[in-house]
Amino acid sequence: MSRALRYMPPLANRDLIVRPRLLDVLRSRFERPLTVVVAPAGFGKTSLLGQAVSENALSPVGEDRWLTCQPDDTTLSVLASGAFAAVGLSAPVPEDPRQAAVAVAEALWSAAPRHVALVLDDVHLVTPGSPAGRFLGHLVEELPGNGHLVLASRPPLPLSVSRLVATGDAVVLREDQLQFREDEVVAFAESRGVPPELLSDVGGWPALAELTATAGPFAVSGYVWEELLAQLSPERRHALALLVAVGGADEEIAAALLGRDVDLRSLLDGLPLVVHSRSGWWSLHGLWAAALQHHLDSEQVAEARRTAADVLRGRGQYPEAMSLLLDAHAWEDVRRLVVEVCECCTALVPTDVLESWLRRLPSAVQQSPEGLLLAAMVAESTSPDTAEVFLDRALARAGGAPGVRYACFNALVQLAFWRNDRHRMEVLLQELQDLAGEGHPGAPAIVALLQGVLAHSSDEVRAALAVPSLVSRTALHPVQEWLHAQLVLLKLGDAQTGEVLARRSLSHPATTMHGVSRCLLLESFRLRGRLEEAERLLPYLLTDMKPDKVLTSPELLTCAVSLLDVLGRHGEAGEILGTFRPVLGASPVAWAPLARTLAEVFHDLSGGAEQQAAAALRSIVPSNGGRLSGAVRVSPVAVPLLYVLVPEVRERWDADPPPGALADLYAGARALVELRERGSTAAAGTVPPSAWPVLRALLPVPWTAQLALGLVAAGQDGAQALVEDLGPAARVTLRAQAATVPPTLAATARALLRAIPAVPTARLHLRVLGPLELRRDGVVVNAPELRRERVRQLLGYLLTHDRPTRTAITSELWPDLDDAAAGRNLRVTLAYLQNVLEPDRGELDPPYFLRSAGPVLHLVTDGALEIDVLQFERALDEAARLERQGAPSAALSAYLQAVELWGGDLLADVAGGSWLEWERDRLRSRFVASAVRAGNLLLARGDTTTARTLAERALRADDCSEDAHQLLVSVHLADGDLVDAHRALRRCQQMLRELGVPPQPRTRALAQRLAAGR
Repeated sequence: MSRALRYMPPLANRDLIVRPRLLDVLRSRFERPLTVVVAPAGFGKTSLLGQAVSENALSPVGEDRWLTCQPDDTTLSVLASGAFAAVGLSAPVPEDPRQAAVAVAEALWSAAPRHVALVLDDVHLVTPGSPAGRFLGHLVEELPGNGHLVLASRPPLPLSVSRLVATGDAVVLREDQLQFREDEVVAFAESRGVPPELLSDVGGWPALAELTATAGPFAVSGYVWEELLAQLSPERRHALALLVAVGGADEEIAAALLGRDVDLRSLLDGLPLVVHSRSGWWSLHGLWAAALQHHLDSEQVAEARRTAADVLRGRGQYPEAMSLLLDAHAWEDVRRLVVEVCECCTALVPTDVLESWLRRLPSAVQQSPEGLLLAAMVAESTSPDTAEVFLDRALARAGGAPGVRYACFNALVQLAFWRNDRHRMEVLLQELQDLAGEGHPGAPAIVALLQGVLAHSSDEVRAALAVPSLVSRTALHPVQEWLHAQLVLLKLGDAQTGEVLARRSLSHPATTMHGVSRCLLLESFRLRGRLEEAERLLPYLLTDMKPDKVLTSPELLTCAVSLLDVLGRHGEAGEILGTFRPVLGASPVAWAPLARTLAEVFHDLSGGAEQQAAAALRSIVPSNGGRLSGAVRVSPVAVPLLYVLVPEVRERWDADPPPGALADLYAGARALVELRERGSTAAAGTVPPSAWPVLRALLPVPWTAQLALGLVAAGQDGAQALVEDLGPAARVTLRAQAATVPPTLAATARALLRAIPAVPTARLHLRVLGPLELRRDGVVVNAPELRRERVRQLLGYLLTHDRPTRTAITSELWPDLDDAAAGRNLRVTLAYLQNVLEPDRGELDPPYFLRSAGPVLHLVTDGALEIDVLQFERALDEAARLERQGAPSAALSAYLQAVELWGGDLLADVAGGSWLEWERDRLRSRFVASAVRAGNLLLARGDTTTARTLAERALRADDCSEDAHQLLVSVHLADGDLVDAHRALRRCQQMLRELGVPPQPRTRALAQRLAAGR
């Protein structure tokens, strides 16, 4: 029940004897995919696994990750989320069991070369054939070479392992092996201070041996429990029975059950078969339940479970609380908990958990108002009509129960909100107002928020939100926090407050709202022009975008696609559109077509297909020329898209301009219309510089370039920097504007084109990893200037230093000359280098690759100039990013791309000072680390051939890399080549002796494996 015992082995209340014959089997868990321990209760499975984990911690062979299964682990979301947490994944759990298993397997694989064992205790609680059971089966199939699974279960095991046993990929420890042998009985008796004869009749059963040793020499065989319990006071037996009834306790739960003066440690001290966690959770073995089953009647057991459930409910541990209440048949409490979890539009636990609760309810409770509410929430996202039928039936049976009525009204509001059914929302608003009048504590906030949703103007929204329940800092339901953030952000344009509210919704432990709350947080950044922060948040939003979430929150698609296009990641934006178009086609949400269309229009505009975009947008605009109700609720990008492309909506926008940060978008849209349709820069001249970052973050790039042209033409200082920030995309737009717009704007566009260097038509590729080589459109450049040592040194210096000053360059390249002579040499050398890079550039054209800003020089390295060292570092940076996201497969591709680019030390044929040697050392270290990392990932996949090649390349680059030596030894071991493994190990040990450093733990572990001959 306790999450405290979820992710770590429990601590035994008494010392355990060491059982080497079993620990040896478990120590070898890192050498096979699967190890299974199957035996009835009382055979010490958990104790044995805990010992194995502790022993490994003292002398690690690999890493252990622990997960104790619980009764609600029959649902995929609960078991898989536990496995995700155990292996360090924070991503949402996929709906498909195989996909969830692949994610866990990838997380294990990403730990290579470390071997990781995922230890699952109490696996018998997972129902065979359930989604959770299928997840376990898929996990066994998907395990990488460095991933291992250890399962402990009462019989029968919920998955078949016979095939793996037959192939030698699995070992099963059974009851007969777990029984104490004679020498172990003697050792156990000695540890407990009793004669071995006392344990002669325990049959090797560890639990019975523990009980007999505790009960003492006067216990009669078969009556050990009675003798043990007779030694306890009635009060203590009663307390133990209560703790057993609720599955264990911490101090808070114990105080609720037994009184505030209880001391759990004193209560349980000296008792057998008791474990605890470091955080204070105590649990008694299941055998205590049988021994104490007659010490409480059914009413006392039920009351204890209800009491513990109330504590857990207060902590937000709803699945654990519900499990206790269901076991207690405490149907009234079950019904109240259903209302709490489902009271505000979106349930606080995943749908499959709700479904598992519904299955466990008796028919009478299923047909109660709360049972029907639960059924509605299960059906809500996939069958709204069915959900509405359930909710209507629930309301008909709810009578005067305000909690059920409140939850049902909120669920109906959700459905009406999805359908954009204003009339229905108004009717429900009246019902909620009646509840608020009756004193329901949650109703005033949702009433105010719903009034804000229905408001026609920003003033009405402000008035609706100015109620004490929203103005105060009192914590709201996460759905209410999210809706409050949406109204403040997208109806009032208050991005700063929107950020605060979105973060408050994200801070709630219920993850069901995290995706939509993160979307609002990201939009709050964009509406303040904080594009870099939005970009940092984007990977998390993309992780949140699961089909079931996008189905009911289609605005996630618009947000993701528009931001990707703003960032120039058009390919990714197109892929996401293709993935989620079918999902939105099945969405129950009325604005799903609008969200899809806005995303498609933004994507088309970013790619220059404006006519196609305009036609798509016009197809969804109301015939009455309305400004498309709810468009901004989907995304703030709707403001400029509609205003610019659909003239019919402008009158209404002009009559009621959007407030706050949305006003910046509106001002930019008006300026664009004036520029595009009238050639006027008047409106552009009034767009304040503070709005430029907002427009940069929310407009398609071609439109940003057009607007920047207008800003420059209007005389706005600093606007040219906005054009330059857009990169080559700006020139495409400017070139078109120079030929089509009115003369004044065309002249400005031509001037910008002259000031902004043209992208060369030829593509250069510079190789500097190894001997320097320059290619133009694939042909090697043999220009005589490139053979000059100073030209090559200058190129290397500009490549390794970001925007150096002329003084810094001359002091490094011409240290023996005075300033004037060094400056002349630099100018001549720069001219030579310019001729090499752009031999066809006109005399008056600004250089593209080598730019000067006062005393600073800058080498432009973009798509027109490909440089292998930059590609190498980008690939490694991308690999690191993918590793952080838990995507080792994608990271491996990036590593291999980087390794392929390595041709040797940086500028191997160029003489340089310390600046070059430092950079060579840094890049060499990155290469070796990446080759070793890729090799270890490949080795875990079983590709020993490529792994060996990478190990050898790494050693050629740095023979002192212990990690590379370790990889080579591991490859030979995986191939069964013990001779070469010994040879590689001796080479490593010799290197370490010469350096005078001790071997790493992994080197020692490999030596131990070789010494053992395996």
